[in-house]
Amino acid sequence: MSAVAHIKEYKTGKFYRDEFRGDISWNGYEHNVLLRNEGMVPVEGEGKNKRKTLRFTDVAMALGADDVKDGRGMAIADFNNDGALDIVINNNPGDSGDVSRSRPSLLRNNIGSRRNWLAVELSGRESNRDGVGATVKIETGDTKQLRLVSAGSGFASQNSARLYFGLNTMTQVEALTVRWPSGRVERFERVGDKSITTRQLVRVTEGNGIQSLTLPTK
Repeated sequence: MSAVAHIKEYKTGKFYRDEFRGDISWNGYEHNVLLRNEGMVPVEGEGKNKRKTLRFTDVAMALGADDVKDGRGMAIADFNNDGALDIVINNNPGDSGDVSRSRPSLLRNNIGSRRNWLAVELSGRESNRDGVGATVKIETGDTKQLRLVSAGSGFASQNSARLYFGLNTMTQVEALTVRWPSGRVERFERVGDKSITTRQLVRVTEGNGIQSLTLPTK
């Protein structure tokens, strides 16, 4: 029944009462989607009038990520410490009575074993301890990537504060720059006497330099 078609009844709260709902679940169990960024593709016109639009493709079914649990929050983190970001989804059992529907779903990403990456952790001193509000920029040739350390990344969820940069076949980073909430800006081109190589975790402590670490055991 449409709330728009019955606006007077809707305002009385009729459609939220148990006697109206009966055994109908108001939690939708539609298939989850996973959208792959296909980049800019042409849509119409020719020559200078040619227009492009950003296109995404739903690849959830092909990757086994299209379950019908009632997802209510998503967080991204490297759960198995292999250099690739995984996805965990919080699920709501709703009024189904099925406790198994509330178990989180973990979508594991194994791309890290085939592509290069750099993980960065911040430790604030003048700024807050976790470096929330700081930005980290890395430079590799003509390419620059920027990440922001944030808090409260999603509904009922929080992404990892450790930042990850995908570097494909690159083997080192030319420069890493941190802008702290305190206003301090620090730029690093080396870790000690070595270049900043990929496939490692580095920690930057505000005002106290950069160090190379290994990811925790899986």
